[in-house]
Amino acid sequence: MPLVNPASLFRLRLSCPWRERLWPPAKSHLDETCLLPQLAGLAGVPDLLELSVGWNEAGLGVRARIDGLSGSRWCQPAKPEDSDGLHLWIATRPTGESHRAGRFCRRLALLPTGGGQQASEPVAVAAQIPRTSEPAAPLPEKSVLLAAKNAASGWQIDAFITAAALPGWDPDESPRLGFFAAAVDRRLGKLPCFAPPEFPWESDPTTWAELLLTR
Repeated sequence: MPLVNPASLFRLRLSCPWRERLWPPAKSHLDETCLLPQLAGLAGVPDLLELSVGWNEAGLGVRARIDGLSGSRWCQPAKPEDSDGLHLWIATRPTGESHRAGRFCRRLALLPTGGGQQASEPVAVAAQIPRTSEPAAPLPEKSVLLAAKNAASGWQIDAFITAAALPGWDPDESPRLGFFAAAVDRRLGKLPCFAPPEFPWESDPTTWAELLLTR
């Protein structure tokens, strides 16, 4: 384990551009300018995840693609913290100082399968953030719109995380978000975007990047 997270040598402030339409995926305005830099390699993590983000007043749009996996996905909505898929940590009122998540922090597990009667549909589940000082409110039903494509070597997930799913969402008052993302795979383990796997990014908001909501 490195003594210092290489990505923490500079403050990660990533641009999240405003887009008029973020849902449905076929009509989404997420384009090349919404693509986040791939920095996992700086921390010695396989750089398999491609992530795009955008926002408007109604919420946050995310598109994630991963390739280089093998075998089937393990997605259990009852065990979201361990399930394969895209995991997001979002703080709508980041302070940059507290090492414990609070009520304005949300962790989401976006699973490419595991939902529906046949467990074949994508599903969004609120996952637990360890050591939180005050948990976020329960995730409202249908507050995260989700679509997914599955392949033997990976998946693509499109999500629109509405304002109802983001406690404290107010882009005018707080145009910055604490943000962290990781892909979880049963065989490869946890693949964080901005820090080594051994670092406490699952619980510590000071290890997260920052999204600037730009127009």
